This record gives sequence, structure tokens and C-alpha cells, in this order.
Amino acid sequence: MKPIVKGINWLAAAVLVVAIGLAWLQPIRFFGNPDWASPLVQLALVLGLLVCLNAGRQIVRQLSAKQYHWLVLGAIGLVVVVQGWLAVNFVDVARADAFYVRQQALVLASGGHQWQHYFMIYPNNVNMTLLEAAVLKPLLHLTQTPWVFMNGLRFLWADTALVSGLYLLKQWRYWQPGALGLIGLWLVSVPVAAYGLFAYTDVLVLPLMLDSLALLTLSQQVGGWRRWGLWLIDGLLVAVGVMLKTNLIVLWLALVMIGGIVWRQRRWSGRQLFGWLMSLAVTLLLMVAVMQQAQHQAGYQRQPNAALPATSWIAMSLNPKSDGQYRHDDFALVNQQPTAKAKQQQAQQMIQQRLQHMGVTGTLVHLLKKLRVFWATGDFDSFKLTTQWIRAPRWYWNHQRQCQFWLVLMTQTIYLVMLVQAIVALLQRHDWPVTFLALTILGLMIFHVGFWEVEGRYALPLLPGLMLLSLMGGREIPDWQFSAPMRHRFRWLTATLATVSLISLWQTSQSTRVNDVLRGSQGNGTYVVTMKQTIRPHQVLKSALQASGPSNTIQLQPDKSQQPVTITLTKGKRTIKRWTGTPNQLKNLTYPVTAAGQLQLTIKNQGKRAVRYGVVTANYSPLTGQVTAKSKQYLQYAVKQHYQQPATLTTGKACLVVVAIAWVATSWSIEYLSTNKQKFARE
Repeated sequence: MKPIVKGINWLAAAVLVVAIGLAWLQPIRFFGNPDWASPLVQLALVLGLLVCLNAGRQIVRQLSAKQYHWLVLGAIGLVVVVQGWLAVNFVDVARADAFYVRQQALVLASGGHQWQHYFMIYPNNVNMTLLEAAVLKPLLHLTQTPWVFMNGLRFLWADTALVSGLYLLKQWRYWQPGALGLIGLWLVSVPVAAYGLFAYTDVLVLPLMLDSLALLTLSQQVGGWRRWGLWLIDGLLVAVGVMLKTNLIVLWLALVMIGGIVWRQRRWSGRQLFGWLMSLAVTLLLMVAVMQQAQHQAGYQRQPNAALPATSWIAMSLNPKSDGQYRHDDFALVNQQPTAKAKQQQAQQMIQQRLQHMGVTGTLVHLLKKLRVFWATGDFDSFKLTTQWIRAPRWYWNHQRQCQFWLVLMTQTIYLVMLVQAIVALLQRHDWPVTFLALTILGLMIFHVGFWEVEGRYALPLLPGLMLLSLMGGREIPDWQFSAPMRHRFRWLTATLATVSLISLWQTSQSTRVNDVLRGSQGNGTYVVTMKQTIRPHQVLKSALQASGPSNTIQLQPDKSQQPVTITLTKGKRTIKRWTGTPNQLKNLTYPVTAAGQLQLTIKNQGKRAVRYGVVTANYSPLTGQVTAKSKQYLQYAVKQHYQQPATLTTGKACLVVVAIAWVATSWSIEYLSTNKQKFARE
């Protein structure tokens, strides 16, 4: 059994080695983060952070138990404060799939039973909708803007991974400094913060790996009915995850396999293994039955001829024009087929044609591209989630691209360090919890890279496990003690790297020019089902637009038409500009730079035939978040400020501050590791 466990761990370590190369040299630019610092800057920051962490571990181990206790409590309090501030100040509009889920959940929560056609195409999101409706129903009795409460609930659920991780570190006798390390990672994790604000399934499956491992570990400490109870809870937890997101079947399979490993290591008897496997099977079947009954009671009935077959996602993932991610043209090609059989045949034909076209070599190259999408960015697609906010701080709204540049740099640095230390853990440790994490890493990667559609966010369930592996790997790294000559060399090296990094960051900021800044948008109504509002002759459509900063451009989404329309833009009682022309001619409106605030757009049809504009039909306002008794239509638009002279990505002062902080922290850590000769015993 030991060679098998070692092989699984080493295979996962090999995958993470490839991930390091991709994340360092080939990060993704075609998602939500197009701006990247050079690999040299990334390398300098990673090396500096590794030095700081080694010094930090030695310092924390010197603290007394009481001092460390209060430090941990303070860090937990900081997590609560930061997440509370985020929940109140960032409220997402919800886009694409998340919009349909929210909209349908509001209908169900108010007693309706009519389902949108979207759910006939994508039945996989029905269970998530039922769950959100169940949560919204009592909240709507308290408030008509429940989104802050929903943010808070998502953060609370995500934080169960933090609680589970702390429990596991306590059991593994790595509480000091492991607990503080995990809380620190959780506090600065951009994906945790972003997905806590995004109303979709990702945050619901985020903590399941560590929660499941913690329950299984706890069951090892007890016996009798307590053990059976914990096994059932663990099985139900993972079964719910599978019902919400099908790819979590790999976590269920990892639990099955780890049961066999624990049995072969003689930690379980054959009877206990049988009980464990039966509990997993029974809870999964029970949850399938419960969700089917819940769907029936909510009025949902599947339409086999409308649903996309599973093979359509495989076909989509093999499109050589992309790197395995979602493509609307592939979706449309399968979706337009009239029957389930025709859809299946179309998808199978696409799979066969694409495999033949790429050949063996081309397919392997394509899989490597998918591997890059899955592993190359430590933000797990969190910056692609939304550009639409019901509420967000104005400074963030107006400087999203600049903020994201620095956050991506920080996140990618932490991610690379986590991967390095996780590899150490996988190579050095062969206990079953590490193997369980390795199995989940390999399973989810094989599922998405091997044959399914891939996006960075599909790797999100692995993030808490990577954090835990990183902390375990850090424990295996020896304490560094630098001699005087080494300290002198490192001083020169850090100064050189800091200087080169400063120059590189300044060049990046100057060479990257920002032409447009998004000040406000309402982009829903274009995904899967195109929504339009008809304006009949001499009718008027009025719409409120919100601009977070100065603006001078508005983009609309009209149908092509030769009918004349008059569009008027006002702010308060002041008319900013009036245009007359066809809808297509007035698709992009320019006007004098206008200060932030609410704008009023009026479209009057002056022709003899109807014209149509893109809208979204929703039971809540994209501007205020207010839930309405009846659905209303909201205009699709994008308000921007277009610069005649493009602005730089960031400032030289910001580059200097970031590099100075990194250099000072690294230099101090080198000094500490050079002067501190005391050897600290490992816990």
C-alpha cells in the first residue's frame, strides 16, 4: 500500500510542478486579468515571500501559548471585520447563470411555479435555485433588499473550511504557527473574498474538501453510533455538493478510494470499510431522491428535447479555436437541434471531427492548453465574475483595473508559494489525509482537463486543500540560518532584484494604456436567451443609468432598424445632449464629460414601425437591488469614460511603495535569519 500512496502523492506533486511553470511563465490573459507583471518581478516576490515566511515561522514559534492564543483570536476577529465590511459594501448584480438562478429563486420564493426556459436547457442549476429560494423566502419577510444578508451567509458557509482547517492543524499538532498561517491565508485570499460575494454554486462547494476531511478525521477519534453519525453527515455533505455541482463526484470518489487506503493500512476492519462505503452510497441515493421530490413540488418538469446532452460540454472542450472553455457558438450549434437525439448526434459528430482534425499530437497540445487554464492563475477566475455592482465603493468602481493589477500580483505570488510548499508536503508526507488531498487534486484536474469544459473557477474547491498542504510543506522546510558572508550576498541580491523589479513595474505601467474606464453597466439579458423591449411608434422608453465617475460615452444594444429615434440624456433638470437618427447609428453615444451620479436616458420612437432595444426582465432592480412584486424591464447599457489621451495602468509612486515594502520585509527577514542562532525544536 505504501508504494501506491507514494505514487499518488508524487503524481499530484508532478502536476503541481507543471502548474508552477504555467503560473509563473504562462498566466492567462484572456479572462478578467489582462495585466501581468514580468516573470522576473514574480520570481523576486516569490523568493522574498519564502524568506519572510521562514523567518515568520521561527518568530511565531517563540511566542508563549498565551501570546499566540490572543494573536490567533485577533486574526480571527480581523477576518470577521474584513468579511463583514466586504459583505456590506460590495453587492453583486449577478450575471449570466447566476442571474437566472437569482431571478428564478425570487419567483419561487414569492410562490410562483413558472420556470424559465433556461432551466430546461441547463437542468444542472435547478437544485442551486431551489436552495437559494429556500433561503430567500424568510429573508424577504424581513427586507426587500436581502443581498447583504446573502453575502454574509455565503461568507459564513465558506468559513467552515477555515474552521475545519484549524481543527485538522490542531489534530496534526501543528497549531503553532499553522493556525495563524491558515487564518492569514484566508484573510488575504482574493478568491475567498470574491466568491463570497458571487451568488453561484462555486462558494457552496469551496469548503467541502476540508469539511469532509475534518469529519472523517473526527470519526477516527470516536466509535459506535457517533462514528456512524459522522459518516452519515460526511456523506450527506458531499452528496449535497454533487447535487449542486456535478464535478464534485470526484470528491465522492476520493472518499471511496481513501476508505480502501485506510482499510489497507489496517486502520479499519473490513466491516468498517463496508459501513463506510454503504453510508456514502445511501446518502448519495437519498439526496438524489430528495432533490427530485423538491423539484417536483416546485413545479419543475424536465424537457429532454431542450436539455443539452453531457457530450455537448465534451465537444465544446475540444474546440481547437479555444483552450477548452465555454463557447457560445458551440452551445448554439447543439441547442438549435430540435430533439434530444439530434442534439446527441450533433455533439458526437463534433467530438469525432475535432479529435480526427487534431490527431494525437494536436489533442495532447490541446490538453496542455486546458491544463494551463485550470492551473495558471491563482485568482481562480475571480476577476472575471462581474463588472456590475448594485453597491461598490466608488474608489474601486473607478479604479478597478489598477486595483486588480496589484491584487493579481499579490495573489499570484501567494499562489506560487503555496504550490512550492504543497509540493514539499506531497513528497515528504505519506499519511492518508495528504493522499486524500492528492486524490481530489488529481480527480478534479482529470475531470476538467481530460474531457470536460474548463475554467479557472472549476479548480476553486482545491484552494483550501492547497492552503493546508502549503502549511504542512512549510513545516517540512528546515529553519534557515544565514552566515555573515551569505547575509552580505543576499543584501546585494535583494537590492538588485528590488531595483530591477521597480524598473520593470514602471515600464509595465507606462506601456499599458487605459483607453476606457467603465463607470456603470447593465449587461444581463444577452446570455442564452436574448431579451428585447419593443418601443412602438411615438412611444417613449425611460431608463435610469448610474455612473460611478465622470463619463462621456454610452453604449446601447438595439436591433438594426431604419426607423428614426430621438434619444435624450439628462441629469436632474439639465439636458446633457439630444441625438436623432436610427437605432444602429445611435448605438454608441458620446457627450461632454459629465460628473458622477444618476443619468436619465429617454428613447422616443419617431418612426412608423416598432424598434427594439436590449433589456433584462427581472424581479429586482440592477441599480438598487430592490425586489419588486412584478417583473420589470431594465435597459442594457454601458457607461464609460473614454480618454482622448490614454492613462497609464498605475503610477510610479505606487510601484515604488510596493517594491519598497517587499524589499524592507525581505531585508529584515534576512537580517533576522542571520543574527538569530537559536535552534527551535519542531513541534
